Amino acid sequence: MGSWTHFAAAQAAVTNRFVTSTNMKAATPYTLANAGAMPSAGARHVTCTRTVAGDADTPGTITITGKALNGQAISETLNVGAHGVVVAGTKWFASVNAVSGVGGGWVIDVGTSTNDTIVVGCGAECITAEGSGTLEAITVNTSSAGTITVADANGTIAVLPTNQAVGNYEYHVTYSGYLSVILTGASDVTVIHGPSLPQTYSM
Repeated sequence: MGSWTHFAAAQAAVTNRFVTSTNMKAATPYTLANAGAMPSAGARHVTCTRTVAGDADTPGTITITGKALNGQAISETLNVGAHGVVVAGTKWFASVNAVSGVGGGWVIDVGTSTNDTIVVGCGAECITAEGSGTLEAITVNTSSAGTITVADANGTIAVLPTNQAVGNYEYHVTYSGYLSVILTGASDVTVIHGPSLPQTYSM
């Protein structure tokens, strides 16, 4: 059974998509923005960035829970970095259910007692399927305003150039690890592909 994914715009990183908090030692998970939904179809890596205020706090960890593209529950723990450093996870989240710093080792500075700010969001890199399967076709719904790069874990499969004409472009090739389709302009495409597999069956 096949699947399809529609993109109506170029994917971009949103560093504060899910959390903006100065209460890093909160006793409960942070307030989650945007209902934990990614800004586009597909799955992305979760990111976190810290901004130091006054003396630097001792950073801790945050734990993200959510779901993969196949619906499986997944979680990942990130070590928060230094001032202004964007730390990205390695798991592909289709949605985020909760972000927590509870028990994460945070220590508020004793010099100025000012909490640093943490934001949690997502990177620009986006996948449409995870595991292995078949890329059947890409339908360009409006003439592409930028290149469209199709890749899997092994590298680039194809690049559709800027101003690619409206139409259906068939591939019928196997992807491995994941399938990503990255838009760099205001394009509108539909990707026809195999479904995401459970993690335990992924190649």
